[in-house]
Amino acid sequence: MKDNQSKYLKVTSVADRYEVGVSTVWARVKKGELPSPYKFGDRCTRWKSSELDEFDLQNKVDVAQ
Repeated sequence: MKDNQSKYLKVTSVADRYEVGVSTVWARVKKGELPSPYKFGDRCTRWKSSELDEFDLQNKVDVAQ
């Protein structure tokens, strides 16, 4: 998928993807166990789905279907 076609995911979508809670997503980002999100303002934080896909492949992560 090209970057210009990449979807941006909310923290709740990332939590659902890995079957964890929102606070666990933030804890994993802080530990470097998940990629850092992009900030689009004070209250808008998103992850690129393509970057999460790449991260999963590199780290052999099982993703919830």
